[in-house]
Amino acid sequence: MVSKYPKFKAGVYRHYKGPLYLTLGLAHDSNYEDRTAVIYIGLYLDDAKKGPRLAVRTYEDFYAWVDPKTGNPISKNDPKAVPRFKYVSQTYEGQQ
Repeated sequence: MVSKYPKFKAGVYRHYKGPLYLTLGLAHDSNYEDRTAVIYIGLYLDDAKKGPRLAVRTYEDFYAWVDPKTGNPISKNDPKAVPRFKYVSQTYEGQQ
């Protein structure tokens, strides 16, 4: 069976700005049947990030290619495009 969400792999991802995040899973948006979100948590602690630690981003946005200067989604074929999140490993051990 082919997954409806082939890119999703639970584990540690690196954001294009550098911090690491742990994906917790996929969720559906109860207000929009066709919207799926990635639930994740930052693997860093600092005073700059106050408030809730869990984050949510649509599946499409999580796996979007972005302009590293602006963070805006751009075509994957654009030479300056980078993935918003890049899979690192299944576990956090040994990651910097």
